[in-house]
Amino acid sequence: MTILHPAYTILFVMLILFSFQEVYGNSEKKSSLSVWLVGIVMIVLAGLRGNVGADYPVYRTFYNLYFPTIDYSELIDKMLLRKNDLEIEWMYVMLNKFVFAFGGPFQTFTIVSACISIGIKLWTFRKDSAYPVFSALILLIPGYFIADSGHMRQALGMSICILSYQFIKERKLGWFLLCLYVAYGFHKSAIIFMPAYWLVTIPMNSKRIFYAVIACIILSPFQIYNLFAGFLGSLNLQDVSNGYNGYIGYEDKASSFMDGIMILNAFLLVMYDKEACQRVWYYEYIRNIMVMGVCLYFIFRDNPVFSTRLVGVYVGFGALLIPNIIYGMEKVNMRRFWHFFFVSFMIFYYFVFAQYQGKAGRFTPETYTNFLWNY
Repeated sequence: MTILHPAYTILFVMLILFSFQEVYGNSEKKSSLSVWLVGIVMIVLAGLRGNVGADYPVYRTFYNLYFPTIDYSELIDKMLLRKNDLEIEWMYVMLNKFVFAFGGPFQTFTIVSACISIGIKLWTFRKDSAYPVFSALILLIPGYFIADSGHMRQALGMSICILSYQFIKERKLGWFLLCLYVAYGFHKSAIIFMPAYWLVTIPMNSKRIFYAVIACIILSPFQIYNLFAGFLGSLNLQDVSNGYNGYIGYEDKASSFMDGIMILNAFLLVMYDKEACQRVWYYEYIRNIMVMGVCLYFIFRDNPVFSTRLVGVYVGFGALLIPNIIYGMEKVNMRRFWHFFFVSFMIFYYFVFAQYQGKAGRFTPETYTNFLWNY
C-alpha cells in the first residue's frame, strides 16, 4: 500500500483533527491559530521541497539560466500586450527575476511562491469559510499537491483569482480587473475567470442548477468546446515540459472518478441551496461560481487538459462551497454526517492520490525531499 511522505501524512491528520474541532465545537469563533499552524506546515513542505512536483527541474533551470537573460524591456512589452517572442507569462518571470536579484537559490523562489499562493488561499478561507481548516483539508488533495507543489504558475494565477473574489463581493470592478490582469500575468488560463464578476449576480435556485448541470452533461459528448478551439489553444495550457503528462494520464484514466466528484458537488448544490442561502453570507456568489465550474467540467470532459486545468479556478471554490453548505444545514446531526462523509472521502482520496499522482509527483517517502532535512 502506497502512502505519502510522513510529513504530508502528519499534515493530513492535523487537518482532519482540526476540522472535527471546528464542526463539533460549540464556539462560533474561528480559530486563527489552527489555520496558520497548518498554513506554516503547508508552506514549508511545498516551498522547501527539492526536485518534487511536475517540471521542477525545468523551472529550476529557467530560474538559474534562462530568466536572468531576459531583459526587462521584453517583460514590459509582454505586460503591455505588445508583440514579442517571450513564451512564459511576464508576471511569473518578473517574480523569478526579482528573487534572483537578491542572490537566492531556486528554493528561495519556491518558498516565496508557496507563501503567496497558499497564504492567499488560507487568508480567504479564514475570511469566507465557516470552517477554514476543513476548507484547507478539501484543498489539500489534489489542489495543494498538483498546483501549489507543482504547477506554480497556475497556482499563483489561481490564487490571485481567488483573491479577486473579495472585490466580486464588494462589487469593485476596477480592482477585480486588476487582479485578473495580474493573475493572467502568472498563467493565461486565469482569463477564463473573467465572467465570474457578472455570473455571481444571476438568480439561481435548485431547479435552475439541476437543469444547467443536466444540459451540460447532455452536451458533453458533442465537444462543443471545439467551436472555440482558436481561443482555447491560445491559452497554451500545456506546461513547458512533459512533466505534466504523467498527471494527465492518470486523470484521463480516472475521469469517472472526477465525474463522481462533480456529480456529488452538483447534488449538494441542488439539495441544500435554500438552507445555505439563508445562513451563509454571500453563499449565492460562491454557489454560482461553483455551478459554472461543474458545468464547464462536463462541457470539457473529453479533453483531460481543459477539464482539469482550464476549469480549475472555478472548481477550486469547492473548498469554500462544501464547508459553507455543511455549516448552512439546520440539523446538527446532518452537519456532522456530511462532515464525516467528506473526511472519509478525503481519506479514501489520500490513498488513491498516493498510488497514482503521488508517485508521479515524488510525494512518497522514498522520493520526497526537503531542504530542511535532506540537504
